[in-house]
Amino acid sequence: MKNNPEIAIVGGGLVGLCAALSLQHPDRQVHVIESSALAQQKATGLNSRSIALSCSSVQIFRALGLWSKIRKQASPIRTIHISSQGRWGVARLHAADYELEALGYVIESSILGSLLLDQVKHSKLITLDTEAEFENAEYGKTVKLDYRCRNKKKRISASLVVVADGASSKGRASLGIEHRITDYGQSAVITNVLVSKPVGGTAYERFTPEGPLAMLPLGRDRYACVWTHDPENTDHLMRLDDQQFAEALQQGFGYRLGYIEQIGQRYSFPLHRTEALALAKYRCVLIGNAANALHPVAGQGFNLALRDVASLCELFLNQSIRNLDEPSIAKALSQYEISRKAEQAKVVRLGDGLVSLFSNEFPLLGPIRAAALGLLDIVPALKAEVALSGMGFSFGGNSMLRGQMP
Repeated sequence: MKNNPEIAIVGGGLVGLCAALSLQHPDRQVHVIESSALAQQKATGLNSRSIALSCSSVQIFRALGLWSKIRKQASPIRTIHISSQGRWGVARLHAADYELEALGYVIESSILGSLLLDQVKHSKLITLDTEAEFENAEYGKTVKLDYRCRNKKKRISASLVVVADGASSKGRASLGIEHRITDYGQSAVITNVLVSKPVGGTAYERFTPEGPLAMLPLGRDRYACVWTHDPENTDHLMRLDDQQFAEALQQGFGYRLGYIEQIGQRYSFPLHRTEALALAKYRCVLIGNAANALHPVAGQGFNLALRDVASLCELFLNQSIRNLDEPSIAKALSQYEISRKAEQAKVVRLGDGLVSLFSNEFPLLGPIRAAALGLLDIVPALKAEVALSGMGFSFGGNSMLRGQMP
């Protein structure tokens, strides 16, 4: 059975593991192929990488029966404070206004990954091959996948292949699906910081002349910082010592959290949007960054990927994919593509709109940005639309977004 699973997943990162847990079924085997070792310890504490979970993602994890474990190690975002450096406009979103415990949560990526990996390893319905490099595929009534696992060649045959191996997807390339890349001309600097006056449960999105700056609560006095700059400024920031970087960050962010007292390890990467021109082909479907890799300004990348997973789960959970003929599988994947393309386009417009409005120093845009934030703060309908979009609930729904399996 291991060589003939009903579903194969290329890519066993956070998205691929979530897909495996969602698509497993008592009458169905899932096989995950992941190029990394996964079990290696990653940086924690001040040097950790973090991820923001929207309310829609909370519901998906609740449907999977994982939320109670995740919640214990996640920090809630009860308020989002949005401002523009040097301008008067400020907007605030409050979870209490929508009768919610939180607008979202922040968790260390390594902690979330460990929880998912533990769940996968305890499932008798999921086979996980790590240190397994995808090589090629043959497409027909089933999809035959060739990969090399610890220098040993392997082949499996699956009725459906889920491609979740990231923006530089080998699986997408093997399908011949073209993609376009949008270069934002920006880079992101990521680090964690300790502050002297933490504000519990409050996340900050501050638009500076250099680019958007997010400060996300990680609990106690620790915040995750994501700061967008042009590549030249990014290189400069990466060369600064910790004290010099803290001073630059303090100048950009201000003193809403008191003094920035300590800086963790810094990472940087260029910002591109990668968009696949198709989401499905043969018996294969793209999810996550293999389908769309987004600008981090709206914090929607991982959350959008989880909604990809929820959509697939709704389509296939209670039917045998192995018994679907070609017209039936093509129809199902066409439905997936139509629905996901529509939401992805909305999310891209939201993110790119924020980038254009708040990363452009054309003089007349300053007052417009201030007015936009002012209106957002005082117009309930507008504020609700922004909040619902950020929570992932303005694009339609399905069973998993209601916290239930289909």
